[in-house]
Amino acid sequence: MGKFLKRTLNTFIKELKNIIIALLVAIIAWFAISMQIFPDISSHVSDIRVTASPTEYMTEHNLSIAEDYDGVVSARISGKRYDIGNLTADDFTAVLDLSGVTDVGEYNVGVKITPKSNVNCKVLSDGTTVKIKVEKIISKTFSITDGSMIVTADDVIAADNMKIDSITANPATITLTGDAADIEAVKKVEIRSVLAGKTDQSVSSKGKVVLLGEGDREINNPDIKLNNDSFTVDVILFKQKTLPLTVQFTNVPANFDLSSLKYSIYPEELTISSPDDSLDAQEKFEVGIIDLSQLTTKFLQKISLPITLPEGYKNVSGNNSAMVTFENADEYTFLNFTVQKENIRIANAPQNFDIEVLTNELTVNVTGPEEKISELSSKDIYATIDLMGTTLSEGLKDVTPEFTLRGSNVKCWVTGEYKITIQATPKADE
Repeated sequence: MGKFLKRTLNTFIKELKNIIIALLVAIIAWFAISMQIFPDISSHVSDIRVTASPTEYMTEHNLSIAEDYDGVVSARISGKRYDIGNLTADDFTAVLDLSGVTDVGEYNVGVKITPKSNVNCKVLSDGTTVKIKVEKIISKTFSITDGSMIVTADDVIAADNMKIDSITANPATITLTGDAADIEAVKKVEIRSVLAGKTDQSVSSKGKVVLLGEGDREINNPDIKLNNDSFTVDVILFKQKTLPLTVQFTNVPANFDLSSLKYSIYPEELTISSPDDSLDAQEKFEVGIIDLSQLTTKFLQKISLPITLPEGYKNVSGNNSAMVTFENADEYTFLNFTVQKENIRIANAPQNFDIEVLTNELTVNVTGPEEKISELSSKDIYATIDLMGTTLSEGLKDVTPEFTLRGSNVKCWVTGEYKITIQATPKADE
């Protein structure tokens, strides 16, 4: 038995070479016959990447696929076994056929699958389609200037005696890009300060972009692209103070009782803000000057004075003018009096000129309480010509006098503009 197995094994080993040769010949023969009987084979290729390029028409009309298309398709191919046996998705291109896209909406578009130039095969797939959504892409700029972009700092609180004067953003514009319907739904853009709390000085903070629709409803749409989402919000604070209003009187005779003019000012006070601490030293605000010489019974009822602030100051109250009302105006009247030459005086005459008053008398209007005016006479009115600082030359000159009335606590005054003529004659050298 052992000898038999040994002889059999030896015989198999001797014939192994012939067996291998016969097997190889059979394989080659089968391959040759297959090539003759079945010259082409078919195969399946998966995960071919699809690309999409907008047509010229789509570009001209701002049409775009809603999202960057990033799909894959499969294809059946045919060819020689040795040509297609090792082909993969990288050996093919797949492109969306967008020639039929002419407007926004949903489309089923064909996919054109093509072997690359160095690949020898035929694509059998036909009628492969994918679903896409086409939208109209627009851009719209929102600006602080036109009010379509607003800046807020609702959580920033000004300290006592301070006021938030302005809230600005940098940059002052933002551009949104996306589907036309999405962009049109945005009515304005808010740049919202992320800072919160009380402050006694101007501050800057990062700004959060918030899109607002109808009724200031917040819009959270990731498909809307922003050209910038980095904003700085500047909150400018001013010092604020409320001051009582006052007026000043000019051309007031030295002995005139100014307290006899009973008047009120509306508004009584004004709230002002300033960019510095200059308001700290202010206790009142002088709204204007009233020329007593022009305050006749015609203007004694009410006088309107414009409210003007220094540059950089802000009128928080908003009043553009103040009204001065004289409470006892109906008690005032006026009379004409003649000032005689002997009541005309020269003051501060220069040493090198002789001054002569040529005006013999001057008729003036005196305004005051009726009972006080009735007590006056022409001899109670004096006109003083003060030549201090006046440039004189030989000849005649018209000068403006200052008037005073005799007595103390005088409650009447001369109104109007008057001139007195003087003659200046140079003194002879001694």
